[in-house]
Amino acid sequence: MGNVTVKLHGAFSEFAGGARSATVDATDLAGALAGLVARYPTLAERLRDEHGKMRDHVNIFANDEDIRYLEGERTQLRDGDIVHIVPAVSGGSGRFGRFGRFGERG
Repeated sequence: MGNVTVKLHGAFSEFAGGARSATVDATDLAGALAGLVARYPTLAERLRDEHGKMRDHVNIFANDEDIRYLEGERTQLRDGDIVHIVPAVSGGSGRFGRFGRFGERG
């Protein structure tokens, strides 16, 4: 297993008692999320619905890649990787284009 840093952005930090990041042992994204929820149980219902499916309003990036364009929760992680959990942003005119990588316009 590797040490993976999970960074909590926006309201997700509040749901974790103000924590902005956590280090977990994981080899894939599912393991990183499980480790995060074990540490901050209040995040469980914020990340997944009653059927265990990831909620639509949650954006997750492995390093700087949106997991929707990778292997989802099966995305492999290595020691030192960073996972970002970001609330979805909606509305606006859409004039800024699509964000395919964390923090970059595509």
